[in-house]
Amino acid sequence: MKLLLALILLYSFSSADILKDFVNKKYNEVCNYKNVLQYTKNEKILSIIGFSCLKIDKLFVLPAVVKRLKKTSLGQKNAVYFSTIYLQKKLLLAHFFDNYPLDGFNFPKSDYLISVVFDHIKSRNYTKEGDKFIINTENASFVVFKDKDKLVINEVFEGKVLKNHWFR
Repeated sequence: MKLLLALILLYSFSSADILKDFVNKKYNEVCNYKNVLQYTKNEKILSIIGFSCLKIDKLFVLPAVVKRLKKTSLGQKNAVYFSTIYLQKKLLLAHFFDNYPLDGFNFPKSDYLISVVFDHIKSRNYTKEGDKFIINTENASFVVFKDKDKLVINEVFEGKVLKNHWFR
């Protein structure tokens, strides 16, 4: 009985650490396979792990999270959201590296970077300068280009790169 109580206390403290790290924007501490495996049955924590991965562009962890989000309504909704973003990333990579057409794909709208870029590239709402695709929105501008085996998306304001994102 004491062992069970100790395990319950340990579990509650470790999930509290995940929440604390998320609130403190320590997304790298939250987004990893170890945590996905440790909290495989806790869909609230798995969702927090997924959102942490989005914050730091570690989209490659999302399939492991999605696979486990299936028991609760919230978990299923988050699984759809994470899956959509992951698929949009894969389609953008195929489009930029293999000229794969995006015309036949329709996804729910999202304000996540990949979704915004996907929608603009799909609808051909961009200008092209050499190998770079320039996307202008109300809130930001993005410069999208290939760099070796990566897709790079730079957030730009007044000609200066505010944030550099890259995806494989």
